[in-house]
Amino acid sequence: MCIVAQTTFNYKKFQELVEIIQKKGYIRDIRVLNTICNATEERQNEAASLAETSDIMIVIGGRSSSNTQKLYEICKEECANTYYIQTAADLHLSETGHIDNVGITAGASTPKKIIEEVQKYVRTKL
Repeated sequence: MCIVAQTTFNYKKFQELVEIIQKKGYIRDIRVLNTICNATEERQNEAASLAETSDIMIVIGGRSSSNTQKLYEICKEECANTYYIQTAADLHLSETGHIDNVGITAGASTPKKIIEEVQKYVRTKL
C-alpha cells in the first residue's frame, strides 16, 4: 500500500490518517509519500496560529482552490468566526459586532491586489 498526499493537503490530517492506517495493522508494508510542500505546511501552521488569537478570521481565495479550502478548514477549527471570501465585496463586517483582532490569510494563488483590497476594507470598516 502506498499513501500519497496532495501537495496542498492539510498536513495535520495527513499525519493523523497515516497513524490510523498504521495502527490498524491490516497491511504490513505501507509506503508513505508526503508530497505536501513546505510552503503549504508553513502557511497552514501560521494560519492556525493567527486564527487562535483572532476574533474574526478571513480566508481569501477561489472557491475551487484546494489550498484555500484547506486554510479555511484549519482556521475554522481555531476561530468560529471564519469567513471564506473571494473578494472584499464578499465581506460584510457590519454584521459581526465588536471586533478587536482580525486575521487575514489567503490561498497561494490569490492575487496580491485582492488581499490588499480586503486589508483596506477591514481597516476602514473597523
